[in-house]
Amino acid sequence: MNDPTNSESVSIVQPAAEKYTRRTITVDLLYLDNESCDRCQGTEDALETALERIEPILDALDVGITVRDIHVSSLAAAEATQLAVSPTIRIDGQDIQPDYLENTCESCGDICECEGDVDCRLWRYRGEEYTTAPVDLLVEALVSAVAPNQRQLNRSREKQAYQLSSNVEGFFTGTDDDESDCGCGC
Repeated sequence: MNDPTNSESVSIVQPAAEKYTRRTITVDLLYLDNESCDRCQGTEDALETALERIEPILDALDVGITVRDIHVSSLAAAEATQLAVSPTIRIDGQDIQPDYLENTCESCGDICECEGDVDCRLWRYRGEEYTTAPVDLLVEALVSAVAPNQRQLNRSREKQAYQLSSNVEGFFTGTDDDESDCGCGC
């Protein structure tokens, strides 16, 4: 019978410190304009607040977060980043709220290539709608990414197919191929 305390049957390997890799979560903030758009600015501020709130959890779990601030400045960039709605927050490539809503964003009308209104994202959280991402929604999404349960892991594997929204396309081109209301008023 093998004695588990016998040093010949159990070996403990401790990798050198330089071989240790801290787990890192990537958070992407994608937006059309964070200088004029109140929703983009507010969502950026909410993300900063949420990151501050979860900092003790990150330290305890030894997880790092890399935030990428991505200004989508052209139709080609929208397609390359697969931006469907602005602003968007993705954690490790997954939109934290893929079933989005949009409505007229008063602060974006002046920056559109078309001569009308621009629709920006509405965030839904606990039965309410918000024009900027609620801090608590962001905290929940970040904590779920840092310490996911099995159901979340399975759901994250189901990737949604990307489709450029007519609103984002109209934002850059000022046109709408099917002449229906794209949301930007052109």
